[in-house]
Amino acid sequence: MPDQQPPQLLTETELSIRLHHLAARSTAPVPTTGAHIRNRAVRRRRGRRAALCGTALAAAALATVTSGVLDSRTEPDVPPAASVAHTPAPAPSPAPVQRVKVDLDTHTLTIGGKRFRIAAPASFCPIGETAVTVTAKYPAVQLHPSKAISHSGIRRWAVTFTDRSHRQRLLMFGLDPADRYALGTDTVFGAVGLAPKDGKEVYDTIKPGARVDIKGGRARNAQPGSVCVDHQPVTGAR
Repeated sequence: MPDQQPPQLLTETELSIRLHHLAARSTAPVPTTGAHIRNRAVRRRRGRRAALCGTALAAAALATVTSGVLDSRTEPDVPPAASVAHTPAPAPSPAPVQRVKVDLDTHTLTIGGKRFRIAAPASFCPIGETAVTVTAKYPAVQLHPSKAISHSGIRRWAVTFTDRSHRQRLLMFGLDPADRYALGTDTVFGAVGLAPKDGKEVYDTIKPGARVDIKGGRARNAQPGSVCVDHQPVTGAR
């Protein structure tokens, strides 16, 4: 057998040339058949459609976001519901206080523009007030008769007030025809006396809460309740 020749070493340039040749041989020629061309066209069309769909979706998403942003900017703010001011209904004006005037010097009582003659308290049994408020009214009250003066203790058409000692006392009443009191005199034992018919009219006209201003009168040698019958506390109707 002939001796084998040792492999010849290639230079760097030769090695590079051979590698280029091998690379050129390994590249397969592009087929040019009709089927291959149709397949490639189909793939291209599909790729274009996919690209168009993706672009459309992206555009739609962008439009939606843009529309939402624009709407949020251009939509006018809805003002809060205006609070309804609840104006309280005006309170009804209080009824005017009824005023009554008693003049012990001229022996008159004035109420509602009408004047009545009275019998005033005796100087030793003064009412002891210059302004009082009517507390209550009674068709009749029973007082204890005086030990010093013999007469009935019944007072008809009685109008009362509350004195400084917080006692309910007689203010005015209708005189009994049998009594010895006389209008225009100071003979009543601690209250104001009216003629029987006037006593009923004043009783019907005057109201609890009425303000009674008392003018005049001179208190001299005031006597105790045993004499001033009309100073007794009034506890109720007969």
